[in-house]
Amino acid sequence: MAKVTIANQTTPTTPSSAYSAVFVDSTTKKFGQIDDSGIVHGMLSRNVTTAGQAANFTTDTYVTNSGLLIPSSGLVAGMQFRWWVYATKSTGSTAAAVYTFRVGTGQATSDTSIIALTDVGAQTSAAANVLIICTLGLRTVSASGVGVAAVLVGPSASSTFGLGKEGVSSTIDLTGKAGQYVGLSINAGASATWTVDHVYAELVA
Repeated sequence: MAKVTIANQTTPTTPSSAYSAVFVDSTTKKFGQIDDSGIVHGMLSRNVTTAGQAANFTTDTYVTNSGLLIPSSGLVAGMQFRWWVYATKSTGSTAAAVYTFRVGTGQATSDTSIIALTDVGAQTSAAANVLIICTLGLRTVSASGVGVAAVLVGPSASSTFGLGKEGVSSTIDLTGKAGQYVGLSINAGASATWTVDHVYAELVA
């Protein structure tokens, strides 16, 4: 029998000065802490693939299970979204890949783009495998919110998959997003032969 049982709940009100409150979020079912300045901390959301995605990514393709569920607190400045994408490709794939960070309810390319980053280096026609790390940090959250994103292509195959990119979004309305998803889509170009073997994603604050 469990020693401690905690009822799931929405983000509690800000506690008094010199106090923090711990809770399990009713939206993401993840453990969180809210401090006396109203900031929520913890690993607030998580997702992982259970099978490979052999979609080739010749057009903009939503990465399966990359969607991170936004907790009941909504988006908050300082949140960090992270994706570890394990990918392979055969020969071909010579374009510069485009990575789009999206928010919405569909976990699909129809979700709103927060920012799209075009790799600064084109792929080369060679078989390879790689770990690609994608991150999105929220600098401000408002009707004119701003995110900062980066893509890091692992050094083991950086000359074949590209080099990565960093960028700052245009202003975007980031309010009222509780219960929606922040996820990732990739367009590797018309000649692409990608397979995403595994994805691990998490939201921390």
